[in-house]
Amino acid sequence: MAYFANHQLTVGGVELVEPWRAQNGFIWIDLVQEPKEQERALLHELGCHALAIEDAQRDRRPPKVESFEELSFVLYRGFSKTEELLDVKTMALAAFVGDRILITRRTEPSFGVEAMWQDEKLNHYVQSPALLLSKIMNASAIRYTESILEAEDEISDLEDAMLTRSNDELMHRLILLKSHLRKLHRIKSYHAKMVRQILTGDVNHFAIDDAEIKHSFRDVFDKFERLESLTAMYYDLCGDLIEGYISLSSHQLNKTMQLLTVVSAIFVPLTFIAGIYGMNFEHIPELSFKYGYFILWGFMLLVASGLLVLFRRKRWL
Repeated sequence: MAYFANHQLTVGGVELVEPWRAQNGFIWIDLVQEPKEQERALLHELGCHALAIEDAQRDRRPPKVESFEELSFVLYRGFSKTEELLDVKTMALAAFVGDRILITRRTEPSFGVEAMWQDEKLNHYVQSPALLLSKIMNASAIRYTESILEAEDEISDLEDAMLTRSNDELMHRLILLKSHLRKLHRIKSYHAKMVRQILTGDVNHFAIDDAEIKHSFRDVFDKFERLESLTAMYYDLCGDLIEGYISLSSHQLNKTMQLLTVVSAIFVPLTFIAGIYGMNFEHIPELSFKYGYFILWGFMLLVASGLLVLFRRKRWL
């Protein structure tokens, strides 16, 4: 917890709640992996709405913001870590915002929250809970952007590889990347919508009329919009590369089938002739002819050569 009063910032535990209640100060309570029953009791005691507490403790909920009389509620997907192919691990960060209090609730490490604990301006941000939350979201948005930009070179390498030496392994990596980009795009769309709602001023306790708070949330909104456009652009690029790979594979398959068709077309008449003269009849007039064997071979070579010339003129070979 961080408690600011009388121009002094104090960092401690639950013992800071009572001084905050007794004085006209500001407090940030960061709940991490607390037992649910104790956490629910504390949140209820601090004035959090029962429905908001229930949403905060659920395992999976999309980002949203709700306005309540005492403490407004924000559910945000914070940045946790990133793995290969933009597999960004997110975590649910619930925030309760009041005029003099900010409560953040999480069960996993949060890049944005940890960045604020290490920020030298924490004593200034604590004095405005809405501003502090915007800075947490801003730090997280910056890390999201860095992850996408870090993966830009990998995306370019995949694009070059697909155009020069495409194979099933590259196809598999592209499909994974596209799936991760779709997930990120969906999350950023939720976030942009949520911050847009805050900027309208319809949510209590955010003091959007304050120039610094409005500017901070506008900065967060711009970052989310950029993330939304970046993920959409790379998602479309991956889709184009996958479609190009499928088209190239289909073209190669068609060329192979065309070659097999040509070979079959050449050998079908030859097989027909061989089949006729391979029948076990006693009287076949050509068999008694002295040069019949050589004439038949010549005729078969003539048929095969004629078909080869025909297919070359049609550019099938």
